[in-house]
Amino acid sequence: MSDADTEALTLAADFPAADREAWRKLAEAALKGAPFDKALTRRLAEGIVTDPIYAADTGQTPADAATRNAGALERVALGWDIRQLHAHPDPEAVNKSALADLERGVNSVILRLDKAGRRGGTAAGDPENAGVDGILLHSVDALDTALNGVFLEAATVSLQPGGAFGATAAMMRALWERRGIGKAEVLGHLGADPLGALAAEGMLPEPLDASLNRMAKLAADTAKTYPNVTTVSVDTSAYHGAGANEAMDLAYALATGVAYLRAMEAAGLSVEVAARQIEFSLPVGVDVFLGIAKLRAARRLWAEILGACGVAQDARTMRLHVVTAPNAWAGRDPWVNMLRATVATFAGAVGGADSITVLPYSHACGLPDGFARRIARNTQIILAEESNLAKVGDPAGGSWYVENLTDQLAAKAWDRFRAIEAAGGMSRHLTSGAAAKDCAEAWAERERRIAGRREELTGVNAFPKVDETPVDVESVDRKALVAAAAQGLAGDQTLDGLLGAEGAPETITAPTAHRLGEAFEILRDAADAAARRPTALLVLLGGPAMSTARATFTRNHLGTGGVACVDADGDTGDLKAVLAKAGTDLAVICSSDSIYAERAAETAKALKAAGAREVLLAGRPGDHEAAWAQAGIDGYLFAGDDTLATVRGVLSRLGVLNEGGQ
Repeated sequence: MSDADTEALTLAADFPAADREAWRKLAEAALKGAPFDKALTRRLAEGIVTDPIYAADTGQTPADAATRNAGALERVALGWDIRQLHAHPDPEAVNKSALADLERGVNSVILRLDKAGRRGGTAAGDPENAGVDGILLHSVDALDTALNGVFLEAATVSLQPGGAFGATAAMMRALWERRGIGKAEVLGHLGADPLGALAAEGMLPEPLDASLNRMAKLAADTAKTYPNVTTVSVDTSAYHGAGANEAMDLAYALATGVAYLRAMEAAGLSVEVAARQIEFSLPVGVDVFLGIAKLRAARRLWAEILGACGVAQDARTMRLHVVTAPNAWAGRDPWVNMLRATVATFAGAVGGADSITVLPYSHACGLPDGFARRIARNTQIILAEESNLAKVGDPAGGSWYVENLTDQLAAKAWDRFRAIEAAGGMSRHLTSGAAAKDCAEAWAERERRIAGRREELTGVNAFPKVDETPVDVESVDRKALVAAAAQGLAGDQTLDGLLGAEGAPETITAPTAHRLGEAFEILRDAADAAARRPTALLVLLGGPAMSTARATFTRNHLGTGGVACVDADGDTGDLKAVLAKAGTDLAVICSSDSIYAERAAETAKALKAAGAREVLLAGRPGDHEAAWAQAGIDGYLFAGDDTLATVRGVLSRLGVLNEGGQ
């Protein structure tokens, strides 16, 4: 039989046709009265509502070339650029870790200056703001030390210089010349980002207009002199870390990119050449599909902007760097950050990132040791070389859900971008305080969700490990390093000598950075610092079958504030003795609703008589609230409460926190 005689096999032919309405009726029947929209849809912070099922008729736009990575074919062959961050203050320590990374699979490195350097000063002049959050790179010699043995024509060195980008770029160029590397051979990214630096640090060493002009001139000279070096960063981490949702983050990236295009065009560059000087650096969190959609929407919207500027279609590309979002990294149970890193890296890879930086799992705790750095780089290597995530161009393309989410996210970001442009552009939006205000409002809403555990952070506000062991981090003698860096700083090859700031510094009230779990971690820190671990006695009624579920809930609930729990048999135990043995006057009754109706009141009275100062009940009171309050029950722990406020109150009454929450 020839292929022409073969009939197509249609697997669904013998089944009745199905449509969305028929499926919904079946779904509603399965919900047994629960509201469909509440049970099966989810509203994201961006205002997007996600449905439980998507099909070809749900209105998404098929992916086009602008949505995909234009270098997808090269990426399939070579993978993405694995780029590791280095921020140890000691240049010699940076050199050791950078060489280890590059020898073991990393392709490029990021050097982050210490805070004093990012602000355009020296560690010697600003010792309180120098140190553990960046490298003490205040001379060409220090830069040479940090990069000793690194082949600058083979591995891209990306800088995070803050407001001192002009001086740092001059040092980088001086190092290239010192090593005798040809201008057409060097690889690098100079990281000039005046708006991003102002948002992150709250200041620039010169007026914003002067800094934008300096950036533009540097880009023009770099484009003419160094064909494989880029100059400009659009880094939105300051906004994302202050609470901006993904649509806001995209809008700020687009508005910043447009501001930089205007500045470079004024310096004589065409829009096409100027666009090639820009590298976007976007944070990606742990929502896989939202992260994928964010990167796809970013490419599409940037192509739209370049098209409006007259750039040819094949040149409307975005150089896209992804960093795992710092605000998602927990300082408690930091081992879970390995899972967060895996999820965020997956989203970045599937979303088409050109380069990815994975923060070590101990990033929120201090400087990473060698093991933490190894896990960070191996996360990428395994996903790239064993899971082959780069082997398909835009693997999420064609997914009705991802396409729909990309469309909606792009529309939300585009509307906000247009509003920023209509109000005067990103410079005005930032310096007027509007960006900080918008981020603060978005953070307040997200903080409420986290406080009520509607957004769960494993190890922080969900499944906390009260007795966790501190993670290992690198110890640093900051004073000694600052003193060493201060020696020999005079001269024109130092950061100060090369700075050449014009006019008074630009200062603003910067958006306030947050980590998602910070409020709970403050409580955990207080509990750890207490003279004795705060403890609650769980009084279990009715045996394990009746009490286990709510006892487990209570351990997790109180554990978010570092409160340990001790079990006691409420059926047979001597309550006074077990209270004394536990060393606490806080008791929580745990059982089922049916047993509560029979025994909650009498148990509460017995606990108060045994010396319990506070008696809580795991569950809602319902119609019993007045009677139980009279019996001595002081409060309730239940799913959906404001967990943060509840646990903060418990710690205050236990004497761990004062009235001010300190």
